[in-house]
Amino acid sequence: MASVTPQQMQAPTYRRAIALIAVAAAIAVALLASPPDATAVAIRQTDPELILLLRFMAVVKATLALAALGVSLWRLGHPASPVLALGYSFAPALMCAAPIVIWQMTHVAAGAALFQAGFATLLLSLYADRGQATELAKAAAPRLGRA
Repeated sequence: MASVTPQQMQAPTYRRAIALIAVAAAIAVALLASPPDATAVAIRQTDPELILLLRFMAVVKATLALAALGVSLWRLGHPASPVLALGYSFAPALMCAAPIVIWQMTHVAAGAALFQAGFATLLLSLYADRGQATELAKAAAPRLGRA
């Protein structure tokens, strides 16, 4: 059995922490992106049914972003190249910021673009990592069956 150095054991923890910090920073920036006055004006100028639709879409996007964050955190718990770790860290950050921007109703198009950019980054990371991620998922499946 190969020996594992303490640095190798701590690397997944650091990568997960960086991903969570990136998500928190993106959410903070999204919250500060538009002042409350601008949000109030945008809501007054928009049809109530459109607001309901867009906010429902924001909730759906938030659900997808949380799922992407979970998958990324799981994948960052295993060895990955620095480029893949970067993709898995920042894709959920973009996706988690998007619903907040959409909910504020001032920059809906920017929120949609953030979500699509994060989703594309996640898909590219998964595609680049398809062999290793598939093996990890197959190894994790029997453990999930026992739980």
